[in-house]
Amino acid sequence: MAKQERKLPDGALMIPFTICDESINRYGWRLLVSGGDLVGFEKNPVCCVQHSTYMIPVGKWSDLKLGAGKFTGTVEFDRNDEDAVKLYWKYIDGYMSAVSLNIIPIEESDDPKYLIPGQTRSTVTKWDLIEISLVTIPGQKNAVKLSTPEGGEYKLNLITNSKMAKEEKTVEQMQAELAASKQLAADNLVMFHKERGVVQDGEIASLKKLALTDYDTVSTMLGARTKPDVIDKNETAEDKADALVALHFNRGAITDGQKKIYRLSAIADYEGTRKELEALKGRDGLETFVAGIGKQHGENAGNERSKWTYLDYYKKDQEALSIMEKNEPGKYKLLEAEFLKESKGLGICTVSE
Repeated sequence: MAKQERKLPDGALMIPFTICDESINRYGWRLLVSGGDLVGFEKNPVCCVQHSTYMIPVGKWSDLKLGAGKFTGTVEFDRNDEDAVKLYWKYIDGYMSAVSLNIIPIEESDDPKYLIPGQTRSTVTKWDLIEISLVTIPGQKNAVKLSTPEGGEYKLNLITNSKMAKEEKTVEQMQAELAASKQLAADNLVMFHKERGVVQDGEIASLKKLALTDYDTVSTMLGARTKPDVIDKNETAEDKADALVALHFNRGAITDGQKKIYRLSAIADYEGTRKELEALKGRDGLETFVAGIGKQHGENAGNERSKWTYLDYYKKDQEALSIMEKNEPGKYKLLEAEFLKESKGLGICTVSE
């Protein structure tokens, strides 16, 4: 028995579609509907199948609208094309339901204002429409194919430093990473200056410990050290001893009555006396000592530190942050509040469960 043909409705074979929206597709990116340029496409609004632009189209698009977060349009199937009619019935009967657009990205952005949770690649903010196809398996309900002007595949940037990163880190994780980074930096700093010949084996452990507390000041201190073989030959042992004693007296590490004793000691054993004096705590600890050295180099660690944020203290001097919390709670809470506000704006988890 001959197969009975289904009767097509009178008039044009029209089906409306939501072509895409602004949600994230299966590939981790999205586009802004408002950034679409349809001028070129509307001159030749072909409806292809599976993005096969080398095949004869099965219909044409009309009533295209870039609305509020949605791109909509209507397909008119070619009733004189047997393949087009078959596809029309597939959509009418519910065996197919998806369409997909093919675009050339013009501009993409990692700006946080264009990113939403779960997004792993850039947002396409401006794009040029090439064609819209009937598809069986879309990337999602808003499936989009990206192409280069030459017809190749276009790949968007992977987001690496943004609030949209898949894994949000807790404060504990951040602390562990920062601690490991500080330890590595401290180790490298001390070993670098040991290679320079200005750090002795017996100093390594204590200097690494000091560098963990205040990397910048230890770096300045070690940088100011000169190798014995490049010391000014015109400088006498007495001159060196006087300068050493004056430096540590000015930082409050020794008293006026001790100056003579340490001067004689420095004349006899400069390096041994220098190490002993550096180990003494002054009025403000190591920072005061290095401030004296810093003036010789045009540096002012105090002024720089006055501009530090909570994160600067957290990265460079957690001990100072702890002392501030105890002795200057008002300043600590202000810095902490600013940090929490900024972190929340970036989508970073700053409160442990």
